[in-house]
Amino acid sequence: MESPMVWLAYSVREQIRITDMYSLFEVHYENGYAFPGESHNFWECLYVMEGDVCASGDERVYNLPRGSIIFHRPLELHKFIVNGPRGADLLIFSFAAEGPLTSYLAEKVFQLSRAQQDIIAAMLSFIHAKAEESGSRNPDAHSAQSYLEPFLTSPVYSQMLATYLQQLMLSLAEAGAVSSASSAPDAVAFRRAISYLNSNVHAQPSVPEIARYCNVSEASIKRIFDKYAGMGIHKYLLKLKIKAAAELLQGGESVTSVAEQLGFNSQAYFSRAFKRETGLMPSSLKAISAQ
Repeated sequence: MESPMVWLAYSVREQIRITDMYSLFEVHYENGYAFPGESHNFWECLYVMEGDVCASGDERVYNLPRGSIIFHRPLELHKFIVNGPRGADLLIFSFAAEGPLTSYLAEKVFQLSRAQQDIIAAMLSFIHAKAEESGSRNPDAHSAQSYLEPFLTSPVYSQMLATYLQQLMLSLAEAGAVSSASSAPDAVAFRRAISYLNSNVHAQPSVPEIARYCNVSEASIKRIFDKYAGMGIHKYLLKLKIKAAAELLQGGESVTSVAEQLGFNSQAYFSRAFKRETGLMPSSLKAISAQ
């Protein structure tokens, strides 16, 4: 009598899982368009379908030609400027994700291979077909949710969309061509300035102090921040403080202690600033972290 076959179970080691989508849209911007700097508590990606873009994420600045994609991790300050003579066609999407691969994608820019571009093309073909079916496709709309409406009507749409994006991200982990940050003088000065601000996030460094550290004039450092961050130096420093505050609160520090450590004049001012920047009171974040 033959012995029974022994079946072995091979566990699937999930590297990344997209849990939520916040935006997904295609858009064309003309040459010179500047997207103002922002940050939020979920991931965002910008993919250049046509044209050229200069994008920044925290202190890093990249020149993105056609076929480039940049990943902005949660709470990363990011901005972009369209500098292609004919403008740029962009695919922008934001999401929440889990898994060990997320740490690899953080702070990276990739130049996609033909096969990787084909994954995005297949995803867009699927999205366009669904949008045509529902009658929701509007090529002129800049709505960040313009391709998310089928989430509410199609049982398979959300998982199909997540599968395309996860396939792309897994492909990048296996064979992604990572692009280097810009070495232009302004970009280098910007990196130095952000490094200095991060090292002095507990203090209140002045504009002249930062300019001296970067070996540029005060006017130049202000122009550089406007160019790459889309905001003034003091506003940028406040965002860095809020980011540091969130990390401290999640680590168990009290609201009073965090306000003192980061150089806020009072706990009340800190709470107002934190609520304005994050939409949450610092006490509620601490309560969430304590659960």
